[in-house]
Amino acid sequence: MSGEVFLASALLPFLLLLIYKLEGRAADGIATTIMGIALLINAYGTYDFFQGGAGKVYHYAYASGGNLGEFFGLNVDVASVLVGFTSILLSFLIVLYTADYLGPANRAFPIGRGKGKFYALFGLLTGSSMVFIYGTNLVQFLVALELMAIALLFLVDFYGNAKGPAIKGFLVLNLAVFLLLGAAAILGGSQELTKMGSVAQSTKDTAFALLIFAALAMSSQLFFYSWLPDATAGPVPASAYIHSASIVPLGSFMLFRVIQYMNPGKDDFWLLGLLTVALIFLMMIYYPLQTDGKKLVAYSTIAQAGVAYIILAYALLGHVEGLQIAVYQVVNHAFVKALAYLSVGAFAYSLGTTDFSRIRGIRKSLPWASVGWFLSFLGLAGVLPLGLFFSKAFTIMSTRHAQGVASWLFPGTVLFDAAIFLVVVLLWFKGMFFGEPEPEAEGHSTKLMCAVMITLILIGIVAPWVTLNVVMKIGFMG
Repeated sequence: MSGEVFLASALLPFLLLLIYKLEGRAADGIATTIMGIALLINAYGTYDFFQGGAGKVYHYAYASGGNLGEFFGLNVDVASVLVGFTSILLSFLIVLYTADYLGPANRAFPIGRGKGKFYALFGLLTGSSMVFIYGTNLVQFLVALELMAIALLFLVDFYGNAKGPAIKGFLVLNLAVFLLLGAAAILGGSQELTKMGSVAQSTKDTAFALLIFAALAMSSQLFFYSWLPDATAGPVPASAYIHSASIVPLGSFMLFRVIQYMNPGKDDFWLLGLLTVALIFLMMIYYPLQTDGKKLVAYSTIAQAGVAYIILAYALLGHVEGLQIAVYQVVNHAFVKALAYLSVGAFAYSLGTTDFSRIRGIRKSLPWASVGWFLSFLGLAGVLPLGLFFSKAFTIMSTRHAQGVASWLFPGTVLFDAAIFLVVVLLWFKGMFFGEPEPEAEGHSTKLMCAVMITLILIGIVAPWVTLNVVMKIGFMG
């Protein structure tokens, strides 16, 4: 197994920074080519890894320094290979979608220039996300997160109308960077994942508490939840990636990594669990208040990330199933969430709005977008055929064995959240899907955008069956 394969797939997206000044189809072609090559390289590495049985953990150290220890390396195992492939695959599909979405034909946000700028920022976001996923230490996490924060700052204000939300998101992510820095300082040379398990319990307790709040800030959880809905002011393709396979799910992935290697113990079970439960109940209040599709998807993202944190709290009790289901939730959510955002983006492109109260009869005007919208929103509620049904079901079944009131509070919260979101979706469904289109609402989603949405539907149906046995190979390392 060669680490250079995964290193190349992680670093190639940074080349998109070179096309910052390019425009039009030239920018589309170069961005698609670079991301396509990165995907193919990563797919080869993924195939090679699983052909070898996926039983090993490959650790590649590339840079170390003094008392700090390793600060750049690759951790190639089941979790990073699966999440990394998911992230680069979605990035490639979103770039394809962007080629048609960004342009003068977009009714909601028509632009004549700026494609190269978008691809450059998107490449920065993708590359730093991939470096984060394969990260081996806290310093690598915080540097990659800072790069993601910079990309977010400019992507959210891409249209020049969201400076405040962009700065808010940037500051919250920098708070997470600061907390990561504090944890790294406390751990010293043990900030490497492979060394975290050997530190004293008191040091673990302090560092892990900081890391919990760093992860929650990344995932827009309680105390930090408002930055993510506001960040939907940026282009839909950027939001699709941030919510599905970049900053937000990577918060829970980072905490998964720390729990997997540090094995911090039970002390923070209630802290993580109760903060997440409170957050999910808050999201249930927000669901029925939303008329904008992007905002509704954003609040669902926060709750779905919360499901991953609930099962990670269960992992703190020493249950390996908590680690396995957390990764399963992240992967299943990624495809459903990307589909949800891109279908809502098709409304913006074709109808000039994402306000659900103004959208009628999409089964006639936008047939494929309507199918993508309906399946993805049902999927977010945990309804078949998409994969969140399985990860939510496993979360509910597993957390029933948690201690004390958590045995009913945790699964009950996940189930109640799914029910509330389903009711909201069904209330919107009748008018949006079956109503008569407005006279001026002539749909015109492009074939490329439809092809990406169809691909995501197919992947979303197949992925949970393929990845279930894969995640069962994940275990504690500390």
